[in-house]
Amino acid sequence: MKRLFLLVAAVALAACAGQKPKLYPNDRYKMAGPEVADADVKECMTEAKHFVKANRLSPAAEKTTWGAATGAAMGLVLGLITGDLERTVSSGAAMGEVGGAASGAHAATRPDELERAFTERCLAEKGYSVLGWR
Repeated sequence: MKRLFLLVAAVALAACAGQKPKLYPNDRYKMAGPEVADADVKECMTEAKHFVKANRLSPAAEKTTWGAATGAAMGLVLGLITGDLERTVSSGAAMGEVGGAASGAHAATRPDELERAFTERCLAEKGYSVLGWR
């Protein structure tokens, strides 16, 4: 179990690079150049984070909680079938928590839907065109 947790933590750290918009090389991009365009992207992303900031659980925390609950429910069903309720429920919750944490760590590297929309609109107002996110 400890090895699995360390593996999940390593994957989460590797994924922390996060996503950012990739710009179409239109006239505005060509005129500004990659350095100015990158600074504009960072500025818009920062503004988006401040605008969307809210008091809620992070995506990683939400996924971990949901994973633990799902795993416990699956463990309950298995426990009812096998007759070893206590062990299967706790094992299911632990496995669900690890899976949820891994899923949450991946989700945490993607910007919130509103952050993305805000960033894309901010960049459009500056004359850029967003192709996608990577």
